[in-house]
Amino acid sequence: MVIRRHKQKPAKERKLALDRIDSLFSEAEKQFKEHPELSNRYVELARKIAMKSKVRIRSELKKRLCKHCHSYLKLGINCRVRLSQKHMSYYCLNCRKFMRFPYN
Repeated sequence: MVIRRHKQKPAKERKLALDRIDSLFSEAEKQFKEHPELSNRYVELARKIAMKSKVRIRSELKKRLCKHCHSYLKLGINCRVRLSQKHMSYYCLNCRKFMRFPYN
């Protein structure tokens, strides 16, 4: 029986993908006020880059996108935040779904 393992991308390619993801999220932040649909497109491109190059999006950036409709979340504008004793709940006003993130 042959065990196949996923090949890891070269470090140079991973770094390039992470830099590109960071720049797309910063552009989404800048463009959100005037063109929210453009910032959603930037987030969609960042997700595609992450999946293609098999890298993880950093957790602070991952909290800025909706896990259900994949739109860019701006706290207080299209996202409602509630705190409980164990987790932080984000409510997306676009798709009306909840996301929960644990915290200490």
